[in-house]
Amino acid sequence: MARSGSARDSGAAMSSPWFVYILECENGSFYTGVTDDVARRFDAHRSGSARSKYTRSFRPRHVAAAWRVLGGRGVALRVEALVKGMTRARKEAIVSAPERLASGGLCVIPHPVDGKGVVPGDMRDITRYVPRPEDGKIRNPYLDELLALVEGSGARGGEELLGFLMERRADFISRYAFAVPTIDILEEIARHSPIVEIGAGTGYWAMCLRDAGADVLAFDLRPPGEDPPWEWREANPWFEDIWSTVVPGGTEMAAAHPDRALFLCWPPPGSPMAREALIRHREAGGRTLIFIGSPGSSADGEFFRCLESMRVISSGGLWSWPGTEERLIIASWK
Repeated sequence: MARSGSARDSGAAMSSPWFVYILECENGSFYTGVTDDVARRFDAHRSGSARSKYTRSFRPRHVAAAWRVLGGRGVALRVEALVKGMTRARKEAIVSAPERLASGGLCVIPHPVDGKGVVPGDMRDITRYVPRPEDGKIRNPYLDELLALVEGSGARGGEELLGFLMERRADFISRYAFAVPTIDILEEIARHSPIVEIGAGTGYWAMCLRDAGADVLAFDLRPPGEDPPWEWREANPWFEDIWSTVVPGGTEMAAAHPDRALFLCWPPPGSPMAREALIRHREAGGRTLIFIGSPGSSADGEFFRCLESMRVISSGGLWSWPGTEERLIIASWK
C-alpha cells in the first residue's frame, strides 16, 4: 500500500529562501545586499538595472561571498545591516572565510558561488540546495524533510552539520530512496518518457517522476512491504514501504519494455543486476539508459564498461547527501 499521509499536496507552494551577498566592485570596494536569487541579482547589478546608484557608478566584478539566511526577508535585512556596519578588515575576513559569519551566532549558512552567483557543480550537496517555486508542483516529502532538518540545525556548520545529517541518513534512505529528487533532475529525466524502472525500491522516484509528468512503469524483484513477517530474511533489505505502485519483477522486465527508456537509480553495488538489465534492454531493441549512481558505490565494473560503449546525451551532478558522489547520466547506444 502506498504511503500518502506524510506527502504534501502537489500544489503546495514553497517559500523562497533569502541570501545576504557581498560584491567586489571595480574600484575594489565591497557592496552588500539581500536577494532571493543571487545569480539574478548579480546580473542586475552588472547590467545596471538594479536600483543601486552605487553599483551603477562602480560596477561589480564578481560575487565575493554569499550566505543563505535561516529565516525570512526581515532576518536577511538585519544580517545585511550588520555586515554593512563592519570595518573593511572584518569584511575581508568573512569574504576569505565565509564560515566566520555563521560561527558568530547568526542564522546563516555559507552559500558557495562561482563569482557570478551560481553554485559550482562540484558543490551541489543538498545542504546548499535552494528550492525553486517549481518544486512545489510535486509531492516530495523527502526533500521537504531534509531541508527542514538542515534549517533546523541552527548554527551547525562544517563537520558538525555533516555528522548531524549522517546520523539520520539511514532512516531517510529506508523511508524514501538513496538519491534525493529535485525538480531540475526530475524534469530532465521526464523528457525521456516513457520509462521503465528496474530496482525501483520504494517507488519514490517513480512517484515523483509521475508527478512531473512522466509515464513510468516501476519494477523491483522484491518490492518492500510485500513479504509476510515470517519471511523477513528474504525481504528487501534497504527499504520499509512503498510510495507508489511497484510491480514484482526483475531484469526480464527491461527486455519486456524496449520501447521505454531504462531507468536505474543506485543499483546494488557489486551486483550484476544493472548490467543484466542494460544488456537485456538493448538486445530487445532498447536504446536509452537513464542512470543515477557512481562507480564503486553502485552496479558493477561490467556495467560501467558497457556504459563506456554508449553515447552520453547528458551528464551532471545531483543535489546529494554531503560527501556522496553521484551523477545523472543519460546515454544511448551508438
